[in-house]
Amino acid sequence: MSHSLPLFGVVSTTDMEQIAIKILRSGQIASGPYVDMFEAGFASLIDCHYALAINDMTNAIHLALRLAKVEAGDEVITTSFSCMASNSPIALCGASPVWVDIKENSVEVDPILFEAAITSKTKAAIIYHVAGYASQIDEIADICKRYNIKLIEDCNNSLLATLNGKNLGSFGDYSIFSFYPNRQINCTEGAMLICKDKGDYKLGKQLRRLGIDFSIFRNEIGEIDPNADIPIANSAMSLNNLCSALGYMQLKNVKSRLEKSKNNANFYRTALMALPTVKIVSTLVNSEAAHWVFLVQVKNRDEIISFMKNNGVNVSSLHQRNDVYSCFNAEPKKNIPNTVFLQETILALPCGWWLSSADVQLIVEVLRKAILITRSTPSLI
Repeated sequence: MSHSLPLFGVVSTTDMEQIAIKILRSGQIASGPYVDMFEAGFASLIDCHYALAINDMTNAIHLALRLAKVEAGDEVITTSFSCMASNSPIALCGASPVWVDIKENSVEVDPILFEAAITSKTKAAIIYHVAGYASQIDEIADICKRYNIKLIEDCNNSLLATLNGKNLGSFGDYSIFSFYPNRQINCTEGAMLICKDKGDYKLGKQLRRLGIDFSIFRNEIGEIDPNADIPIANSAMSLNNLCSALGYMQLKNVKSRLEKSKNNANFYRTALMALPTVKIVSTLVNSEAAHWVFLVQVKNRDEIISFMKNNGVNVSSLHQRNDVYSCFNAEPKKNIPNTVFLQETILALPCGWWLSSADVQLIVEVLRKAILITRSTPSLI
């Protein structure tokens, strides 16, 4: 191949370049009108009310856990097949993760196992919609309500994915969307924290900026009011005006980009049916995935990854099980067999808006060749 097909694309438009130059020249880089504009535009896009722009998704999840009053000694139900950006806030709070398994041939959290994992110490749950594939979040939300558990939806790459016609991110008490460069919206960094409760939103808005209540922080001459108290301290978590403006400029075209990803996914579903050794990871009935990538399961996965990369197609195993990391102060989980099998077999194929129809056809052909070669090598079977 004359060039390499990337696993992820990075949105870069003339509008983004122009607004970046405008803001850099204005000097309004840290704060400014685009923070509010981006929050309002994003809230309208996903049909929610209380949106807080945060400087990265880990801080957004950490803030959600603080709003949920998660403290040292508490338990947070989560999944192991995820990014550390999602689960590290549990350790930062001094809480313990409780790893729950997924369903077979899927990346969906099993609601039955989820409920069985609840104890008297369970304070919250983080449900990651892996790569934009919906979990049974409606059932899990009902379980959380019954047990008075705060539910955090990790929608970091699930923008405009739906379940039963509702956007992912609208089921939990809190939800998080990422604006890391390779997400559906590229702010160079950043996230959006969605709060269902207005009180959580108001407190979150205060906590994201060192715990300061800016409605009373400055006096009539614009100086810090010595009588303004800060009852709860926190770190600085606000998304700046420059990054917010970059995100705001992408809102008008994000649906068309995601439509291209959907078309590529539909092609894969049809084309990969001709490859019996490839198992397409299932999606829930009545759901629409965002398809950050297209997920399949294969034998000899690492050999297939190596072959495809050597032939110009960037693919990935996506994540590493988090339960193996010692920072969580727990032994690796032994009774999550579906997660273990997924970790050994998962293959993420490029699926996004930057790929042409010829590109996805080529990816299928390279995958077919990779399977034939690994099957013909006895040591790799």
